[in-house]
Amino acid sequence: MKIRTRIAYLFAVIVASLLLVFSVGIYYFSADYREREFYERLREKAITTARLLYESNQKITPQTLKLIDEQDKVVLFEEKVTVFDDKNNLIYYNHPYPEPIDPHILSQIYNARDKEIKRRKGEVESLYKYYPEKEKNLIVVVSAIDQYGLSKQNFLITILSVGWFVGVLVIVFAGWVFAGNALEPIADVIFQVEQIDSTTLDKRRVQTENDKDEIAQLAQTFNRMLDRLQESFYIQKSFVANASHELRTPLTVMRGQIEVTLLHERANQEYVKLLKSLYEDVTGMTDLTNELLDLAHASSDLTTLPFEKKRIDEIVLQAEADLLRKKPDYDVILDFAEPPEEEEYFELVVNERLLKNAFINIMENACKFSPDHTVSIKIFFQEDKIMLQFTDKGIGIPEAEIPYIFEPFFRSKNANNISGHGLGLPLTAKIIEIHQGRIQVFSVVNEGTTFIITLFRKEPVKKEIDK
Repeated sequence: MKIRTRIAYLFAVIVASLLLVFSVGIYYFSADYREREFYERLREKAITTARLLYESNQKITPQTLKLIDEQDKVVLFEEKVTVFDDKNNLIYYNHPYPEPIDPHILSQIYNARDKEIKRRKGEVESLYKYYPEKEKNLIVVVSAIDQYGLSKQNFLITILSVGWFVGVLVIVFAGWVFAGNALEPIADVIFQVEQIDSTTLDKRRVQTENDKDEIAQLAQTFNRMLDRLQESFYIQKSFVANASHELRTPLTVMRGQIEVTLLHERANQEYVKLLKSLYEDVTGMTDLTNELLDLAHASSDLTTLPFEKKRIDEIVLQAEADLLRKKPDYDVILDFAEPPEEEEYFELVVNERLLKNAFINIMENACKFSPDHTVSIKIFFQEDKIMLQFTDKGIGIPEAEIPYIFEPFFRSKNANNISGHGLGLPLTAKIIEIHQGRIQVFSVVNEGTTFIITLFRKEPVKKEIDK
């Protein structure tokens, strides 16, 4: 069911239900008022009859009462008045074929609070009224048909039924129109979204007339998603282009070397030289492939990554050992600035493998771009965070290029003569982002670069110690 149909349906059901309750209420109170008013008239007739029999100063015979009834101008439709004594003996009646009162009804009359009961059979409504007197107790029975009141009541129910039915039709139509008008901005948003594809992603965005309602918020949210998609497409295209170039270049070189070598027979020494060159190219391609896999793994679903509490100083030492094993000529100077006594200050919930790779990338970059191949590391331990400062005295990064160093395959102009793929820093930034940390860069050309990595605790250490 479409939203428009659903809204119109719910609107019609709610309003129709309210109209039905309102109509039933009107009919109920109108019928109740008619009934009370008609029984009041029956009561007045019964009281008048009883007074004429016993409360008049002169003696009135039943014949006189009958004559008065014939001259009474206010006569109810099919009116019947019957008077009995407490022995159920007939005293007076103004209609043929009077019947004695049912003994069950007599007991109900005597036990009633007002000494009266009401009965209805079809359209005939009757009032039984008991009047206790010293000389003789009377039971007056007055029955009639409220022809005028019932006709008005029937007419009212007809009017209410027809009005409710017509009202429901109007409500359905109004609800359909109202839902269409309310959903028109959404239809416009849908139309605009359908016009956006891969060729127009960078040109089109969803526009709305009102920038404050929920539809505008939906459009703004969708536009932000389109911005992220555009950025992802750009990164993906750039990544594929750069990765293809980085992989194609060594393959082309290797193919050329092999083709040249196969042109004619060579000495064993030349074959060994070729194999060494091929080995270096394959090693470089392997490193590039591993970096691409690490970057893809870091960009995967975070729920699949294991996190556990680890000592940061131990991860730094492991990263140092791995780097020096691969590059023995590199030098790492580690400085713990005021190391804390409590072990809790050293621990954070991290992914050990990814964080170690991030530290290795920062150390390797610092040593690679420094003439002395040295990096200094300072670690600051605080209650709510751990800060790691990596400093080198290398070639530095131009200030205009610092915002781009975390993009895949980007390399600074002054680093083109130094081997690398431009994936280490993007991978490091992604790993720090996964750990909800922060990475900052400060650099001066030909003086050196400082990277500051800040890793935050979920809860300050002091709270854990107090417990």
